[in-house]
Amino acid sequence: MILTHREIFLLVICAVIYITLFVVTIQYHRRKIQLLQSRLDNIHAMQKMAVIEQREYDVNTIFSSPIYLRIKQYINEGQSMHNGDWNELAEVVNMVYTGFTEKLYSLYNMSHQDYYVSLLIKVRVSPKDIATLTAHSKESVASTRSRLYTKVFGKKGSTKDWDDFILSI
Repeated sequence: MILTHREIFLLVICAVIYITLFVVTIQYHRRKIQLLQSRLDNIHAMQKMAVIEQREYDVNTIFSSPIYLRIKQYINEGQSMHNGDWNELAEVVNMVYTGFTEKLYSLYNMSHQDYYVSLLIKVRVSPKDIATLTAHSKESVASTRSRLYTKVFGKKGSTKDWDDFILSI
C-alpha cells in the first residue's frame, strides 16, 4: 500500500497535534502539582506561625465581644447575620488571629459564603448554627466545608478536616 503525499501530510499533522496535546497536558499537570505544593507549604508556614506568634489579644476577646454576643442572640432568634455584622466579626477575628483573612485568601479565592463559613468556624459556631446565620441549609454548609478542603489541599476531605484546619491557623 502506497501513501499519497496528502495522506502523509495528514499523518504528520495528526502526529504533531497529538504530541502537542500530550506536552500541554503534562505541563498543565506539573503546574497544578506546583500550585498544590505551594499551597501546602503556605499552610505549614501558617500553622507554625499560629503556634509561635504571640497574640496581642486573648481568644476570650472574641467570646466577650459585642458581635459574638449578637451572634448568640441571632442564633437564639433563628435570624441570619447582616452585612455589617460580617465586617465586625472579621475585624475581631483578625485582631485576635493576626492576618486570618489574608491567610485564607492566599490559599484560595473564596466566595463570600466560603469566607463567612470559615469565620464562623474560627469562632467555634456549630455547623447547624452556621446554617442559620448564613441563611443556608445544613447540607449547603457541609458541602462548602468539604469542598473548601478539597480545593485547598487538592484531595478529598471531610467537613471536620476543614474545621480542624481553620482552627489551626
